Amino acid sequence: MATDFAVQDTPVLQLNHVSRVFGDGRIIAVDDFSLDVHRGEIVSILGPSGCGKTTTMRLIAGLDEPTEGDIRVHGRSVVGQPPHRRNIGLVFQSLAIFPHMSVHRNVAFGLRMKRMAKETIDRKVEETLDLVRLPHRDYAARMPSQLSGGQLQRVALARTLATEPSLVLFDEPMAALDRRLRDYMAVELRKIQKQLDVAAVYVTHDQETASAMSDRIVIMESGKLIQSGSPVEIYERPANRFVAEFLGDINFIESTAIEDGENGSRMARIADGALAIADGDGSRRDSGTVFVRPEHVALSQQQSATAGLCGEIVEIQFNSGFYRSRVRLSDGQDILATSTDDSPLKDGIGSRVWIGAVDGRVRVLRP
Repeated sequence: MATDFAVQDTPVLQLNHVSRVFGDGRIIAVDDFSLDVHRGEIVSILGPSGCGKTTTMRLIAGLDEPTEGDIRVHGRSVVGQPPHRRNIGLVFQSLAIFPHMSVHRNVAFGLRMKRMAKETIDRKVEETLDLVRLPHRDYAARMPSQLSGGQLQRVALARTLATEPSLVLFDEPMAALDRRLRDYMAVELRKIQKQLDVAAVYVTHDQETASAMSDRIVIMESGKLIQSGSPVEIYERPANRFVAEFLGDINFIESTAIEDGENGSRMARIADGALAIADGDGSRRDSGTVFVRPEHVALSQQQSATAGLCGEIVEIQFNSGFYRSRVRLSDGQDILATSTDDSPLKDGIGSRVWIGAVDGRVRVLRP
């Protein structure tokens, strides 16, 4: 059962109406941004380059200061405090591993800056390396040049966690890793973070990594928070077209009418057929845009109650175990479908198929 972070006590991190303006007010990098992050929660701030996510991270870390608003850690304002007084750990894209120091000395660096006793430092380094699955006896003496990309990632994480921060900020730390290793490390980082029960903010443009790691995703555009919710909610119920397109392949389909169907269903009239939709407002419309993800499109060779559109296959591709097909409707609109089942495609390009969708997965795009 997932933790209900919203009912916990004071959030570890609070951003209250934070803005950051540059160039005498001409450039608004962060615009009235508010966010709470609770203990044990991983929140990913996601958006395209230039949306303001990195500036937001810098404001939290103390590498920059807000023009307006307040930032609180455990209920106390940290605006004006330098980074080293905020008890916030940072894991950067570059990892910033010291190449001339052993793994042990890299992890111990922050602890030495706090002037801890050598015995305490040695114990914490050993415990933290074991936590990130780099056993001290095997890795402590190694130099960074002797480690793989994933191992360097773990050293950077260990160095941050050893100081026992209230909050950990991840700034695209896995951007340089290949896709397979990135997916693996996303799972590992989440396991470690949950084991320690610390709050974490992950800043990235990679929606797949964000979805794999996060309890909650925050979408930013032009400095503003556009939508916040669980990965499933954001993916399946995007607030607008920008969010829908940013999170992966999607079909936007223009309908000529949205109306009541049989047995209380709702229908979108499209081309010479119709699709059942999940339309929450219950209104009739002369026209509208509906959307559905390609993996939720169902193709068949026969018409049925759930497959009410007919089209011609114009493209078929095979990609990593999935068949990706494009079907053209009579009004010229294309619908993209992905599936592991190739049986509806057996007659090839130019054949006709019927199009339906998984129940509740076709939705009306909000204006």
